[in-house]
Amino acid sequence: MACRAVGFLLVAAVVAACLYAQSIVGSARAAAPTPVSAAPTLSGGATAVPRSFFGLSIEYKELSDYELEGPLFGRVLSLIRPQGGGPMILRIGGKSADHVYWQATTATPPQWVSVIQSPFLSDLDQLVVHNNLKVMLDLNLAVHAPALEASFASAAAQAMPGRLVGLEIGNEPDLYWRQPWLEKQQIPGTQAPANWTIGYSAADYRRDYSAYAQALSAAARGVPLGGPEIISAKSSWLSSVEGLGHLTPSFLTIHRYASSTCWPHTSPWYPTLHLMLSNSASAGLANRVEPAVTFAHAHHQQLLVDEINSISCGGNIGVANSFATALWAPDTLFEMLKAGVNGVNWHLRPSTLNAPFIASPTVIAPNPELYGLSAFAQMIAPGAQLENTTLTGTGATQLKAWVVQFIGGTRVLLINKGAATANVTVHLNSTGPAFVRRLLAPSISSSKGVTFGGQTIGPDARWHGKLNAPPVPGHNGFYTLSVPGYSAAMVSVWG
Repeated sequence: MACRAVGFLLVAAVVAACLYAQSIVGSARAAAPTPVSAAPTLSGGATAVPRSFFGLSIEYKELSDYELEGPLFGRVLSLIRPQGGGPMILRIGGKSADHVYWQATTATPPQWVSVIQSPFLSDLDQLVVHNNLKVMLDLNLAVHAPALEASFASAAAQAMPGRLVGLEIGNEPDLYWRQPWLEKQQIPGTQAPANWTIGYSAADYRRDYSAYAQALSAAARGVPLGGPEIISAKSSWLSSVEGLGHLTPSFLTIHRYASSTCWPHTSPWYPTLHLMLSNSASAGLANRVEPAVTFAHAHHQQLLVDEINSISCGGNIGVANSFATALWAPDTLFEMLKAGVNGVNWHLRPSTLNAPFIASPTVIAPNPELYGLSAFAQMIAPGAQLENTTLTGTGATQLKAWVVQFIGGTRVLLINKGAATANVTVHLNSTGPAFVRRLLAPSISSSKGVTFGGQTIGPDARWHGKLNAPPVPGHNGFYTLSVPGYSAAMVSVWG
């Protein structure tokens, strides 16, 4: 009976999501919205794209899923690795960071805790070497065992010489007060106070961070330290790790999701197509990060959004796996660049709806978000500079325009999150030939049928089909094209 109930609820959720999407798209089609016009122009000034701006984040307990993919995982990386950048940074952490012991033995470890041994590091080293990755490790703070984590960090530095580029202390400590079960994690040498999760504060984190940083700085000399790994830009938590001398972190870290299925359906942050298409989910998300960026840079530190994705808590059918995420992803990444964020790590899960692709040892199942990440990667070339752009026009409130100049050319990404076609005239300094690749899907709610330049991503993580990149009419630096509703267009101008 329970299985039937779950099945009924799943079908009901799918039907509701489809009806909601059809109501948006269907009504827009019925209304035949009048085309809008827009004119993006360069307004002066630019932001250099950091060489390792885009990275990935994977849970400890799920890393083996990607290791089992072997060359297939490497091909996925080639789809989303920006051209001409530095090594992609792979963060190992997330919630599982506080659920992992390094070579520790206890009489009765909690059921959610796993123990990792030397083979974990040797397998990780093979993965990063084969795929030209650098590694950040998120360490278990909940166990309150600095010596244990210092031993892990030392072993990691030796196993991956030159590839361990960061150590993060704890995971979302600002939420420890909601996780009393973490108090059950005990090993010999544990320094945790009794009932330590109750009222856990920024001051508590400063105390615990300092103890860890002292042990880590001696065990893994030269490896940068990071924190506080919080869920948003909370000033008290950011300042909690300042003024610690040589123990002060080299970089500050926060986590950001546009929405969450952990929120009730009535919440404005519960994921819907409307929310994913809204400016609050991209520009608004970046704006809420800016205080942390300003704080970090004022203290001569980098600000990393080291865990980011569209929807936390797994996602929901019809939104997390919809084409809306393909438009949201590159827009949000450019907004983070514009806000001054030094790097992001896209959080992957092997089999959840919010994943860019579903992983297995032999094939992948691409979700629309993977296409959006690929579009962003192809915008970034050697010497990439994100140009400041002014967008004018009539009624094009849901059009975004991103201009990147690089050695040898310029790329423009036009993202239309509205139903009406946008007739766009782009004014650039370049006068060379231009070509366009379009990011399209049957509807904004589609989970299948996505194409980029007429090509699809196959289960082998390769592009399939003939590339379609027709020329764009241009004269004296003015290029004109139309961008249909709920689609994107990447214009490449050479010379």
